[in-house]
Amino acid sequence: MSKKIVAIGLVTLLFSSLSAYELKSNMLLLNAELSEVQRAFISSDQTGVEESVKRFAKHAQDLLGNKEKFSSMLPEKKKNKANEAVMSAQIISHNVQIILDAIENKHNQSGQVRREEAQRAYTYIEHACFRCHNIVRDEY
Repeated sequence: MSKKIVAIGLVTLLFSSLSAYELKSNMLLLNAELSEVQRAFISSDQTGVEESVKRFAKHAQDLLGNKEKFSSMLPEKKKNKANEAVMSAQIISHNVQIILDAIENKHNQSGQVRREEAQRAYTYIEHACFRCHNIVRDEY
């Protein structure tokens, strides 16, 4: 009986460690991809912005958009915070679309207006990312 308990405990510990590692590595990947978007903005590389923001959006949706998947990577006491991740995924998706619309000049705006809207959308994406970082990092 005690061997079963120990075995179950080890499997649970291993699974929770792997989940935490998977969450951390995914968040580091998103951070690197968001940095690519920022570099492309700074260098005024519209193609770079478009490619990097699409790649970032896909990975953000994969990680944050599925409540059950995100919840499974959180410690037991934080599983109820998975809704925050889903909301962040929605904010990211909306703001990525604003950036893509600005690149395509979908609303026939001046270059300055499109650039400012895209940059503002980028800052909203950053804020959505910090919401999830706070969930994972903070103790409360």
